[in-house]
Amino acid sequence: MVNRLLRSLAAAALLLACSSARADAYLDDWHPHQTYWSVGWEAGFPMGTLQKDWVNTPGWLGGAFDVRVGVVGRLSVGVAGSWNWFSQTFPQVTVVQPQVTVTGPVYRRLSAFTLRATTHYYLTQTAVQPYVGVGVGLVWADSFRQSSNLKDGSTMTALAVGPEVGILFNVVPRVALYVMGRYEFTLADFATVKHAQWIAAQAGLAWYF
Repeated sequence: MVNRLLRSLAAAALLLACSSARADAYLDDWHPHQTYWSVGWEAGFPMGTLQKDWVNTPGWLGGAFDVRVGVVGRLSVGVAGSWNWFSQTFPQVTVVQPQVTVTGPVYRRLSAFTLRATTHYYLTQTAVQPYVGVGVGLVWADSFRQSSNLKDGSTMTALAVGPEVGILFNVVPRVALYVMGRYEFTLADFATVKHAQWIAAQAGLAWYF
């Protein structure tokens, strides 16, 4: 009798543990329509003509937010925003403008805020939960350049597309740490930069309701 009771208690504990483990994941069988909220830090690594003609060092200053909701199975849709800051001073550059040519130190920067509609698919329902996704939206970009007393810049809005991959580390029920990488492709053009693009690396905190 005692052995049977102990076996029953052990089986119940194991079932509860398994159920809790599955409940830790985002969009598990218990919570198929959870909302997801996150905030994080984001760094940008310039690519293409942004790297060749504007800045060639990473932009370590940046941030991001993300809101998602489960729709079907392991699929979610949502809205995400990110901000990136790139800046660099070059000691000796020749700047050619319509009325004058200047050789000397040049400071360049780019500030970019991107707002995207997103969709994500989660590959597992486990505590370590990889996912893939894509976002499509608009980027607002502000470029600035200064050489000596010459200053110029531009502001533009353009299409932005960003495929991404990430991992959720579900540390306690409904709370996770995450890391994510995104390839940000935009149609923003300025100076000699065509279709500004960069790789974004992001890390932060996510929670579910």
